[in-house]
Amino acid sequence: MLSATTRDEALELVDDGHALPSWWYTDPSVFEREQAQILRRGWHYVTHTGALPEVGDNHLADIAGVPIVVLRDRAGELRGFVNICRHRAHAVVIEEGNRKHLQCHYHGWSYELDGSLLRAPRSEDEPAFDPTDLGLVPVQVAVWGPTIWVNVDLDGPTFDAWTAGLAELIAGRGFDLAACRAGPTHTWEIPCNWKVFQDNTIECYHCPTTHPEFARLVVMDPREQEMEVGGRYWIHHRIPFRDGVDLDGLLTPEDDGRSYYHYAWIYPGTYLQHYGNRFDIGSVAATGPDRIRFTHTTFVPEGTPARAVEKLQRMLETDPTIHQDVAICTRVQAAHRAGVAPPGRLLAGSEHLLTHLYRVGLELLA
Repeated sequence: MLSATTRDEALELVDDGHALPSWWYTDPSVFEREQAQILRRGWHYVTHTGALPEVGDNHLADIAGVPIVVLRDRAGELRGFVNICRHRAHAVVIEEGNRKHLQCHYHGWSYELDGSLLRAPRSEDEPAFDPTDLGLVPVQVAVWGPTIWVNVDLDGPTFDAWTAGLAELIAGRGFDLAACRAGPTHTWEIPCNWKVFQDNTIECYHCPTTHPEFARLVVMDPREQEMEVGGRYWIHHRIPFRDGVDLDGLLTPEDDGRSYYHYAWIYPGTYLQHYGNRFDIGSVAATGPDRIRFTHTTFVPEGTPARAVEKLQRMLETDPTIHQDVAICTRVQAAHRAGVAPPGRLLAGSEHLLTHLYRVGLELLA
């Protein structure tokens, strides 16, 4: 059972240069605390603006076990609500689509697109019934370029505060997210804890041995790789492409004449990588202590031909780097389940980003 003592012991291990103990990746009680105090308090990518172009369009998501519906209201604004009826806890929306209002299938309670209760059948026969405070429970929603993000915690930081400095960093490189639209997407079910995926994706120490295809594209000399903490809740990479690599003319040289691969991890479960004129979002939905649903979406410039998008879709589904990461995470989780290895020793120069995010998570669990 997770207690203040065990949390402090884990923090001591991290401060001493170690990874978290294996049971932090397998124990259901740890996962339950993380759901409540980390995953439900952070910002998550859920969909893109192209999926909700019209008034009444809606999208369903699950954030740490909380069912969410995101929709476009009558004023054209995006809103998000907990997808639970205020009557008897049935889901209000069970299929995505377009609706003039939201009606629960169970007893017919209906809600306006602003979340307010529109009608409760037979309530007119109840003199004491007051619909005023019976609207759907709202969540925070933010739009960044064509991407839509949600935070279940209404009292938590805004998206701008959570990612403070990241938008400016990306814009300063001359990259415009708003010039892109959602393109190819694919989802993988991975039998690992969400932190296993995080640990793997926020460092490139493993790239030379695990990702030979990627290593042939970008410089593997760590002295030329920038791996930095950008803010409390995000980290970023800047890695130069090798000389002669242009990815079919996709890459654009920056001020120093070199082209770069840029990557950011937005805690607790989303990455944004960009190079050339497109970017990718990778989002992690933690569905259990030892399983995640990982979705990768490529955003392409407006006007990209359909044939090019179809080609990118085929490439995404067979992408060797992602498949290599899936295999790595599966094997690491199996080792954590064995529970016999002591906490790993980290290399401060190559794995400091892991240490930073371990501390963030442990502080949120305080």
